[in-house]
Amino acid sequence: MTDIDISDLDLENHSYAVHLATKQQILRYQNGVFRLDNIPLEDPFEAVDFWRNASLSAEILLKACLLKHHIAFFKKRAHGEYGNRVTAQDNPWLADTLTDLQITYIAEINTGTISTAIRSAEEALFPKLSFDPQKAKLISEMIYIIIRTRRNRNNHFFFPNQGSIDLSEVEMLFLPLLNMLEELWSAPPVEKIQKSLSR
Repeated sequence: MTDIDISDLDLENHSYAVHLATKQQILRYQNGVFRLDNIPLEDPFEAVDFWRNASLSAEILLKACLLKHHIAFFKKRAHGEYGNRVTAQDNPWLADTLTDLQITYIAEINTGTISTAIRSAEEALFPKLSFDPQKAKLISEMIYIIIRTRRNRNNHFFFPNQGSIDLSEVEMLFLPLLNMLEELWSAPPVEKIQKSLSR
């Protein structure tokens, strides 16, 4: 059984979040910014795919931000002692986190829900980065709206009323949320800000 090195898990999840958000080509990603791309599709299944993928993209991008900025948000899953072992050879913080949680196998990593991820952001990530409080509040509010209106419904069942693209919702909710999460991803650590101010 080979070891799986997850040293770049934050980067890999950031890339996957971009992939999900742009998969239906309704959104595009260029130079660190999400933008509206094509006219929305009329196919109801493709529309639901978009809502599901864009919602999941926001969750994964948030979790990538937590990882990048060294906020331990995951827990150890019980009865996961099988499959590949896990290491983080080139990421000392992540290696220490795995050790602290006594995680040996990749199947033992429980990344939690989007609700637990946003709580970790509110309690630890936003204060750590001195992130704009208004944007932090908007991220939380938008994620809770998505949880109630799109994410959970589209992940578990097909509902015909979800099978169309509401352009205003894309422009007023999803695009701003993804772009604020991208800004959070790119935010410099507080240590770097303090060093630049002391020069």
